[in-house]
Amino acid sequence: MKQSYCGLCENYPIDLPDFLNAIVKVKEYLDQFPIQWWVHCFPGEEGFSFSELRKGLDWFLTDPECRGCKGGGGLKECPIRSCGKTRQVAHCCECHDLENCEHYNIIIQESPGNIVYLHRYLLKIHSAEYKFTETSQCLIRKR
Repeated sequence: MKQSYCGLCENYPIDLPDFLNAIVKVKEYLDQFPIQWWVHCFPGEEGFSFSELRKGLDWFLTDPECRGCKGGGGLKECPIRSCGKTRQVAHCCECHDLENCEHYNIIIQESPGNIVYLHRYLLKIHSAEYKFTETSQCLIRKR
């Protein structure tokens, strides 16, 4: 089971069959075209590297199981993982400073859906201990 401090791994599983099937379909479409003959049709001098695109698609199919940062996956220098370990919390939602957390706010800016995940997680685990705040649009632990 994927586990992380921030919840991204649990909220955005890349190992879902529909996602992996879509990747396979994209690879099949790319295999049908002689890319070297129509790559010039894309705007810009550089375009993009089809070999790198294929490499990325293969990566999803080769290793779709995200272990989460608690299982050894993720960025080794992730500031959220480091903070969670230092503060000795199992999840960011257990931190008293979450409402003003610069690390978690970056995740919410880049992935607003994580707010919904966080709310569900908190309600499932500790519903009586948390309140919703308007400023961060987040549930935080009652003091």
